[in-house]
Amino acid sequence: MFITIRDISKRYGSKSVLHNVNLEIAQGEMFGVGGENGAGKSTLLSIIASVIKPSSGEVLIDGVSVQRGGAAIRKQIGYVPQELALYPSLRGIDNLAFWGKLYGLRGKELALRMDEIIDIIDLRDRIKERVDAYSGGMKRRLNLGVALLHKPKLLILDEPTAGVDVRSRRHIIETLKEMSKHGCTILYTSHHLEEMEACDRIGVLKGGEILAVGIAQEVKHHLKGENLHGIER
Repeated sequence: MFITIRDISKRYGSKSVLHNVNLEIAQGEMFGVGGENGAGKSTLLSIIASVIKPSSGEVLIDGVSVQRGGAAIRKQIGYVPQELALYPSLRGIDNLAFWGKLYGLRGKELALRMDEIIDIIDLRDRIKERVDAYSGGMKRRLNLGVALLHKPKLLILDEPTAGVDVRSRRHIIETLKEMSKHGCTILYTSHHLEEMEACDRIGVLKGGEILAVGIAQEVKHHLKGENLHGIER
């Protein structure tokens, strides 16, 4: 398996946020994580992305420990947190250039990759405008583009469609599906059932524990056909 999550727990003092989470995700799989607010979704993704450390347990990416793999592992990951990692006073194209250089891209390689990304996120007609003039959906698409600059093998997204218009939501989901077809492993959280059904499999967290894992219909059956916890139709 490309991602192996073994007995991951996270505690803040006496509060347990995740408890013995075990999960395996294949390379190229599009995997959705659902659950109500406070279920532990963001914490789990942050641990997989090597942003925070677990209290116990281990995450392996392609057989290498996230906790011990250092920069080599982080280069394989594109991480899109809930908070936008953009500079609003800069133009969209300047944001791409800034983050691309941080990823080690330079010169022609950077220019070509930026050009590819602009098409992927469908912002060519607005890319030379300041980000503070963008709609919420445009900012989310640009934020996705930043995470794709270095061609990650694993893309982790925490609520990537939060607060966006229907067009941008559909564009983001279609982009993720296309990337998955080309071998990129996608892991993301969402409150929208429609998006979760686009995944190869989904997992539902409740109280920091895995409640159910499978294709959407299997999970819905396991949960007796009720709305998935915290997920909107």
